[in-house]
Amino acid sequence: MDNKQNYRALLFFCITGVLILSIGHALNIGPAVLGGVLVFFLLLLVSHGSNFLAIMLFYLPWSPVMKLNSGDYTFYTIGFLLFFCYVLFIKELFEKKAVLRLQNLLLISVIAIYTLTVKLALGYDISLSYIVFLVMLILIPTYFRIYRNELSFEKCIIFFSAGIMAASFSSEILMNYPHMLRFIEITSWKAGGLTRLSGFYGDANYYAAHILTAICGLLILLFNKRNYERILLFICIITLVYLGFLSVSKMFILVLAAAAGVWLLSVLIQKGRAMTKISMLITFAAGVIFIVMSPLFDKLIQMYLVRFRIVSDISSFTTGRSDILQDYFSYLINHPFALLFGQGITQVYTGEIIYAAHNSFVQIIYQLGIIGSLLLVIWLIQLFSIKGEVNTIAPYSYTSPGIVVMLLVISCYGSWLALDILFADEFFLMPLLFLVGKDYIEGKTKKPDIQGYIEK
Repeated sequence: MDNKQNYRALLFFCITGVLILSIGHALNIGPAVLGGVLVFFLLLLVSHGSNFLAIMLFYLPWSPVMKLNSGDYTFYTIGFLLFFCYVLFIKELFEKKAVLRLQNLLLISVIAIYTLTVKLALGYDISLSYIVFLVMLILIPTYFRIYRNELSFEKCIIFFSAGIMAASFSSEILMNYPHMLRFIEITSWKAGGLTRLSGFYGDANYYAAHILTAICGLLILLFNKRNYERILLFICIITLVYLGFLSVSKMFILVLAAAAGVWLLSVLIQKGRAMTKISMLITFAAGVIFIVMSPLFDKLIQMYLVRFRIVSDISSFTTGRSDILQDYFSYLINHPFALLFGQGITQVYTGEIIYAAHNSFVQIIYQLGIIGSLLLVIWLIQLFSIKGEVNTIAPYSYTSPGIVVMLLVISCYGSWLALDILFADEFFLMPLLFLVGKDYIEGKTKKPDIQGYIEK
């Protein structure tokens, strides 16, 4: 099969897997749920390694239901470990290739010793999530080093978008089954007439963050598409915007507005045919008019107006997040040991801290301290400095790639200012997706992802 057929076949099997998973949950049949999970595992092991990121992004919105019971550990994270063991087994034993790097292993060893020492000093246990975190610190750079030049940003974004839409529509159906309410959280505020949906995620903001990443990715892909393909992508974007509106998340609206502004700026400054730009801007304007005028969005817009009307100060605007951040700052300033050494990557709240930080950067300092945070920064520097081959034929020659990369930054990291990502799979998947997208924008992909380029 050619690449296009492989692409479609892989997406078909992903959809088949989550369909089996949905049916299993709907009928409350455990073996069927396990069958859907088995499809996920088989796709990871049978598909080419370069498809790993796309598959994981497709299944990310499904991860909360990839288990038999709501309190169980998700099989999704086990997929990371399974794939890692498989790659090591194949590369090291059969292909006789050294895929691990000494400097990475030394750094992870230092991080492990450091965090374990802090754990022992504070009397905390070693959890499975902590072990998975350390393994991921090894897996992500190793994977990116091996497959960097074969990763497709387009495939990742299309699969992520498809996974989000499939999970959203499935959750709309499954929420009608009483036993599924253990997995699906619906937040209601009767006084204000608000109902917030979040797919299979318990937090509407996490759900909205996924959608924002997918929307920004599709906006980036628009540059490289023919007119009829752009229309299809815009339909997907409008669908995702609608699903994002269902979350009634203020973060979603604010980040979406910022992303739209950066995208419009990038369209205006890129070189290319004037008609191409005009068609993109007209399609964008038509989409905005549809959102504002459509009855489909009317009730959702009213819900947003209710949320913004009750804003009276910074605390109400941030839904109490500013107060929580003040508590964290006060705690860290008054506890020098916590500020320097953190909690050893342990999901605990001590002293005056009773809530999650709702800010990934503050969370990292709280968990790792200043010293541990610097070690994590070194790990990120190692990840971002992995070398790759530069393709002389870029998918599209951006006049100002920095502006498009800024859109990518917003898509992958904008929500980190309002969410706790450190213990989530997104902490590793989003930087990886960012690097793949950056390569795409800068023309470092092995070969063009698409066939339709903007004419110059």
